[in-house]
Amino acid sequence: TENSEGAHTISADGHLLIFTACNRKSGFGSCDLFYSEYDCGEWSPVQVIPPPVSTGAWESQPSLSADGKKLYFASNRPGGIGEKDLWVAERQADGSWGTPQNLGAGINTPKDEKAPFIHPDGQTLYFLSSGHPGLGFEDLFICRKQSDGSWGTPQNFGYPINTENSEGPIFVSLDGKQAYFSSNRTDFEEAYGKMDIYTFELPPHLRPQPVTYVKATVRDEKDNRPLIAQVEFVDLMTGESYVQNQTDCDGVFLVTLPSGKNYMLNINRDGYFFYSDHFELSAGGSFDDPFLLDVRLRPIPSQNASTDLADAAPGAPIILKNVFFETGSAELKPESLIELNRLKALLEAHPELKIQINGHTDHVGTEEDNLKLSNDRAKAVYDYLVQNGIHPERLRYKGFGESRPIDTNDTEAGRRNNRRTEFEVIATE
Repeated sequence: TENSEGAHTISADGHLLIFTACNRKSGFGSCDLFYSEYDCGEWSPVQVIPPPVSTGAWESQPSLSADGKKLYFASNRPGGIGEKDLWVAERQADGSWGTPQNLGAGINTPKDEKAPFIHPDGQTLYFLSSGHPGLGFEDLFICRKQSDGSWGTPQNFGYPINTENSEGPIFVSLDGKQAYFSSNRTDFEEAYGKMDIYTFELPPHLRPQPVTYVKATVRDEKDNRPLIAQVEFVDLMTGESYVQNQTDCDGVFLVTLPSGKNYMLNINRDGYFFYSDHFELSAGGSFDDPFLLDVRLRPIPSQNASTDLADAAPGAPIILKNVFFETGSAELKPESLIELNRLKALLEAHPELKIQINGHTDHVGTEEDNLKLSNDRAKAVYDYLVQNGIHPERLRYKGFGESRPIDTNDTEAGRRNNRRTEFEVIATE
């Protein structure tokens, strides 16, 4: 517009843009936060983020967390600690933003804290401050979230990044190795103007946690058309939802995953069997190894499409990638219950389905032992479903031991793929 727009942030999947606009008639103060959403090739009309985020004060410099749940920004609103403070608002279940919370006296000072940048790891916050001890008028700082959810002590970047002049907002790459910032420094011979853009390699002590991403295209298994489907990532340790989203018009989604946790992926659409996957990042991950998926959802066969196993609709069994057992045992691990409850819900929603649960092992051990273990594991899933209300007449189970590998047994990754639990439809009546 004829006024000022700037200081923007965009969601990890590129579908939500939040930016600062000043002196707009639809705003509430001198500068407010506005947003637009990208859907099917078009940006939606711009709207102001209503109170309690935008107010009669100054709100600016937004930074959206990679999971889309937290919006950090700077404001001089009443109730703060200094002239300009850093605040965070959490997204509610209905998509609105909750009441912003001040980041507290550990980060905010009686002077100015501005330009927050929350890295996609969700744990590392970079910002500008004129109130913490520094080298110049405004310096760059880093602060890390602690295990209890509080913020640690801010750390000055130090010289030669910070100088006696003013350093500006910073952006850190997904892999945490490269940073970009502005400065009006005078100690650089190749400086061009009052504020120039600089880049540098972040030293290890200033880097965030490693982050990777999952990008997938979801299609119909039969006709290959892209599908709009619901997507959820769950932290397997806590059972809490990390991200809930849906694919776009092209059937595509992108989600960033910080290292240090294991994640479950579930993709669901009415009329289709769900798809599950598993990402083990508790031992670390990196930007160099993203996950690129081509997901094909299988339509649920219509009632009476088949009446027995011999006539069942063709198609490979569906692997339950988030069913886990204790080593060498048929005892289900607690984190398996999320996936098993999804299978239970599928059977409840489609009472015409009858399924067989299959168990498989790798080739470690004797054939006899592996056959017994695979059968016991398939029965453990069967027992769970029966104990939770699924009629046993709708279920069968069978162990195949090591006889049906889907990968090599020469590597740990291959053996891990061969150790699996799956189900297949045996009747729809």
